[in-house]
Amino acid sequence: MRRALLVVVAMLAIASGGLLYWRSRPSDLAPPPAEAELAALRAQVDELQKRLRAAVVASGEKSLTHAPRAGLMIGIPTSFTRSILEQVVTGLFNELTLTLKNLKVHKEGVVKAKMLIRKRKLGAFVLDVQIHSVQGVLRPGAPVVTFTKNRIAIDLPVKLTQGRGNADIRIQWDSKGLAANTVCGDVDVTKAVTGGVVPQDYRVGGAFTIATSGQKITLTPDFPELAVRIFVDPSEQAWGAVDEVVKEQRKGCEIALDKVDIKAKLAEIVGRGFNVKIPKKLIRPVGLPAGVSQSLELQGLTLDLQLKSTGVLVASDRIWYGVDLTLGSAPRPAAKRP
Repeated sequence: MRRALLVVVAMLAIASGGLLYWRSRPSDLAPPPAEAELAALRAQVDELQKRLRAAVVASGEKSLTHAPRAGLMIGIPTSFTRSILEQVVTGLFNELTLTLKNLKVHKEGVVKAKMLIRKRKLGAFVLDVQIHSVQGVLRPGAPVVTFTKNRIAIDLPVKLTQGRGNADIRIQWDSKGLAANTVCGDVDVTKAVTGGVVPQDYRVGGAFTIATSGQKITLTPDFPELAVRIFVDPSEQAWGAVDEVVKEQRKGCEIALDKVDIKAKLAEIVGRGFNVKIPKKLIRPVGLPAGVSQSLELQGLTLDLQLKSTGVLVASDRIWYGVDLTLGSAPRPAAKRP
């Protein structure tokens, strides 16, 4: 055992001496390979790369065949990217409150009735609704994420589940003619009312385009103007307030206001709905957690890396990102860490 140990030590000593001798005799370096030998080595490397690629594809990575060629290739599973985007878009719309404030709607017209042998104008009405505030809450469903050549499409179902609001209804009636003025007169009444919003289903569609730099992959949102339409649903208290206005008038005036059919007019003007815009800036770019540092620390030196993207491919299984690496300027001493 001891003899074997001595043999090993001797071999190490010979190897060490040989190394020192080689360093001290640079003239003994082998001559550079001929161009034909270099060409043969390059061909051998290419062949090995083909065999490696074929083995990887055979293992299940079929999209690698179409991935951009590069010195460094990064493959991000689309399942991982899908989960990130699903959390991003559903998180933005989860319990998102939409608010409408200071909206005004207006309706006016005239009322005619048959008196003796012909129709006569009884009066004119004006119906104003000032909505002080309406709020609705959005809840997202499960998004559909589709990977295409250079985009990731998003189709997100969103439901407006609940909401409340308050408003003032002003009803004005201007009687026309002596008979109408005698029977009814003029009316100007304002009532405070409440209401809700009608549950609605919406779909938010858009996409994320893929932008690449030397360091990372960024998904940039590309969504059209985001808007939903909220429909106000007057409460029973609102309808009761309208009935009170009519019943508080004299009998002849009540008949005239019944002809106006204030309830129908109110349902018409608020039933058109109101658009609420969702700021596009809510959806921000998403950086995928994959990239290449532009510097490398090696034995106390910092090497600058020049990164050049060779392209990106969106496949059904992976997002492939190719980068060629070259050394930049001369290495500099690495900064001392505290």
